[in-house]
Amino acid sequence: MRSHLARRALIVVSATVLTVPLIASSAFSAPNSRTALAGSSPSWATGQAVGAPAAGTKISFNVVLKLRHAAAAEQLAANVSNPKSKSYGQYLTASQFNARFAPTAKQVGAVRGFLSGAGLQVSGVAQGNRWVSASGTVRQIESAFGTTLKNYSHNGKTLRAPDRALTVPSSIAGIVSGVLGISQTASLRQPNIASPNAGGKVVGPKDAQPPRAACSTFWDQHEQIAPLAYGKTSFPTNNCGYTPTQIRTAYGVQSAVSHGNNGAGVTVAIIDAYASATMLTDANAYADAVGEPEFAAGQYTETQLGPFDLQDLCGPDGWNEEESLDVEAVHGLAPGANVHYVGAKNCDTGIDDAINYVIQNHVANLVSNSYGFFGEDGLGTEVATEHSLYLQATLQGIGFYFSSGDSGDNVAFGAPHPEPDYPSSDTLVTAVGGTDLAVTSSNNYLFETSWGDDLSSVNFATSPSSYVTPPPGNFIFGGGGGVSALFTEPLYQKLAVPNSLAKLNGSTAMRVVPDVAAVGDPETGFLIDFRGTFLTIGGTSLSCPVFTGIQALASQGRLFPIGFANPLLYILGLTGLTFHDVKAPASTVAMMTQSGRSLLTLGQDSSLTATNGYDDTTGLGTPNGPALLLAERLL
Repeated sequence: MRSHLARRALIVVSATVLTVPLIASSAFSAPNSRTALAGSSPSWATGQAVGAPAAGTKISFNVVLKLRHAAAAEQLAANVSNPKSKSYGQYLTASQFNARFAPTAKQVGAVRGFLSGAGLQVSGVAQGNRWVSASGTVRQIESAFGTTLKNYSHNGKTLRAPDRALTVPSSIAGIVSGVLGISQTASLRQPNIASPNAGGKVVGPKDAQPPRAACSTFWDQHEQIAPLAYGKTSFPTNNCGYTPTQIRTAYGVQSAVSHGNNGAGVTVAIIDAYASATMLTDANAYADAVGEPEFAAGQYTETQLGPFDLQDLCGPDGWNEEESLDVEAVHGLAPGANVHYVGAKNCDTGIDDAINYVIQNHVANLVSNSYGFFGEDGLGTEVATEHSLYLQATLQGIGFYFSSGDSGDNVAFGAPHPEPDYPSSDTLVTAVGGTDLAVTSSNNYLFETSWGDDLSSVNFATSPSSYVTPPPGNFIFGGGGGVSALFTEPLYQKLAVPNSLAKLNGSTAMRVVPDVAAVGDPETGFLIDFRGTFLTIGGTSLSCPVFTGIQALASQGRLFPIGFANPLLYILGLTGLTFHDVKAPASTVAMMTQSGRSLLTLGQDSSLTATNGYDDTTGLGTPNGPALLLAERLL
């Protein structure tokens, strides 16, 4: 579970303009004056410190520079991504963007001069002059930025952070957006991956349990007995793991793939931290096992932005399974598309490096990202940095897709108020929520609920057996969503999102998450091969590559890339034809674990509710393949 960040960030992003308050202009600054960088001391760095890093510890970090003419770039991005604009699809190249909007060599030189003058070692400049990378000891960094670094206990981790805002000379404050890596905030990124519930502890004697039931390959193929609930004493078992053919058929794209609309000529980039050594081998073994085509020679490529920092706060555990899921899901939905995997050196500044690499080198027009932060709070200048990268991507015709998270509105896992995750709440990405997908024995679409599972454990110590907590029980996981506190409502949401959601937290209409959805619950999850073992995996880590794969099909043969898809998707969503409108079920939907230990009630996504039309748990809905592919190709 991703760690929670405790307090609202000091960044407010409107639908058109990014503003970072408290960074003063250097126009009339005194010769030796200093300016504090807002958000550089995270809000969770409060209370009693639990020590401090050793003075000689070496830390690598990035000093991020502001874009030039950011407001003009935001307006141009709105135009090139809007099908109703005359500028629709008139994208810039990376060189053109950098010439107009990127920091200049002179600005980079000023930052380098400050760092070198402070005794810090400059190691490089990111492509597009986005940031200057440097390193130094704890003592050097404290002296250069006028702060003290301490360790803080935060949700079970010991994290480094400055005890007060970093300061820089006022002569450069006007060009510096923030400093990333000195605080370990960004290392809180985690993959949004989930496994089926195993049924929990046995309550009562083991011999009172029913025999283990088989998992189901389609909805209600097998059932397990249970104490009386919702008028029933047996329920469908969890899914064994859908195959690509099942998901393609359910979402109506199987016929297109069979007739050659398989993503050929389209490249999907996948960004994660690290890189499993067996990804391609696993993907091809999986394809063989489920009757799908292997990757052709050259169809799968990989860029590793190492050396990997395997001792950082994240580490490869969890990320490696995520990587296999992402690659196998994209290839499964779009078997003809090229896949370019980009492995970041760590989950901290390495992710920013990977995003910038994809954009500056235009690696792909579609980018699947199945990771994120828990909520929006306390991220400081990380939000401004990432938003500026998605702004450049939008202007270049590159669409970024993000999983919306696996903790519903986050309250059940420690958030003090309902909130979506970042980056899924950014106005320049497509946020993909999760569902429970039920298919028939012929793989056709049967129904969907929003992904949100409540669990009731069975007590076998009573006769007859009963529930420890009466159904529906307690919330265990569900697709992320909700109303942003960082981003105002973008123009593309105004006609689709009701004010009852957009203005849920005040008089100002705000961005609502997610935009779309796809299968995500691990109880109706996806079968993958991970190092020779077949696993059933879910989470919005599944939803995101599934939807991105379908977007690859829609991109094949298109006159120009879809780019940032939201303005197009919301226009199409208003037709009522291109998405399955996921609604609250007419009657309660539940399933039983194979062990018989737990009843899972579906469609209970914390405070998020599936309704007619747009909602804050499945967005516009899930792909109605034939209509969506046709409409996206024509517009």
